[in-house]
Amino acid sequence: MKQQLTSWYLIRSYSVIAAGILIIALALDSLMLWVLPDTEQSSEERYAAEFALIELLLTETGSEATDLAERFAELSQQIQSASDMPVQLYEVSELAGQAAFLDALRDGSVQSFLDGDSREILYRMLSENGPIIALGPLPQKAGSTAFIETMVIVSYYVLIALLLFLWIRPFYRDLSSLRQAASQFGRDDFQTRVAVSSKSSILPVANSFNKMAERIQYLVTAHRDLTNAVAHELRTPLARFKFGLEMIPKMPAGERQAEHLDGMKADVQELETLIDEMLSYAKLSEDNLQLPLHEVNLTAWLQQQVLPYRDAQPKVVLIKTPDSDSGPVAFNPDLLSRALNNVIRNCLRYAETRITVSCQIDSQTATLRVCDDGPGIAESDRERIFEPFARLDTSRDRQSGGYGLGLAIAMRIMQRHGGQIHVESNDPHGACFVLCWPYN
Repeated sequence: MKQQLTSWYLIRSYSVIAAGILIIALALDSLMLWVLPDTEQSSEERYAAEFALIELLLTETGSEATDLAERFAELSQQIQSASDMPVQLYEVSELAGQAAFLDALRDGSVQSFLDGDSREILYRMLSENGPIIALGPLPQKAGSTAFIETMVIVSYYVLIALLLFLWIRPFYRDLSSLRQAASQFGRDDFQTRVAVSSKSSILPVANSFNKMAERIQYLVTAHRDLTNAVAHELRTPLARFKFGLEMIPKMPAGERQAEHLDGMKADVQELETLIDEMLSYAKLSEDNLQLPLHEVNLTAWLQQQVLPYRDAQPKVVLIKTPDSDSGPVAFNPDLLSRALNNVIRNCLRYAETRITVSCQIDSQTATLRVCDDGPGIAESDRERIFEPFARLDTSRDRQSGGYGLGLAIAMRIMQRHGGQIHVESNDPHGACFVLCWPYN
């Protein structure tokens, strides 16, 4: 699709230039025909009237061919004045050596030939084997006509140059904007974007740059936030661990010291768990991560996932689904199991009596729904809870709030499946997590 879009802009730009050149050529050609209406006429056509006048003058008294030469001599001055150019009369015998030339004239047509000075002379035979009228040399093209033709040619190139300038100017302006944006982006101004017209020839390039800039800005911001959050999350268990190390030498050996050691082991376990969660999140954020998919019966798989929670409080209930929603679906069972369990554990912290789990399959999409009857999630927080280390105000306590990575990991897993996860309101109260992905 992107390649087709790029080809469209190339074809459009080429068509504009080609059409502009064609329009200019046609306009100037029309101007030439209007200013010089006879430029397309041949010499034979332009001087046909002169030949007709000369023939009329020579034959108007009914003279025979034998005395046309005398008639021509008598009317020579009148003929010269009427034609306004030199006129000669030749007998066929004078051109006896020009057989091909004579054959061309016998059909009564006018023939054009150039003399030794490259001047054009027109010839016509009055009758078969009769005298031959030579008209010319013809006058050279008027200087004004040559000047007009020169000006038209110059105008053509000037208009072409103007057309190219009008086409290149916005192209150069957009390229300058792109260069300036790239320069600012290189100086860590990650909010810089390229703004070009929707008709710009470099629109695909500008869009690609803006998408790249958004991606880099997101990665830089996410890296900064993740670094700050990691430092904050690691500080608490490390502080407890450091305090335990300082207190152990001051305590007598016994039960109390053992309790401190158990607490220190718990802090170490907490650090290991946090590090594993961060590594999982980082791995799922890699662009080149390969995700193997398998055809799995969704309903049977879902029953196995809910089975470990049969004794949980609040109660986890699997809603029976129609037979149409029990077919095979393509997904990664291990990763989707982790996403589903992260969501269920999150709901267990807030549900009052029960959590419902269901699935639905349509022609192209598979959907899992995990709903609780807890206090629900404010609409303003429904996107923030999927950010790394994000916890709502009611879940800041470590015993209930976790590390704030479970839902972020679930979101990454769904994105890897080409799907998404979002939160809806549950009727009459509570939150409903919806995990959906395309399986075809």
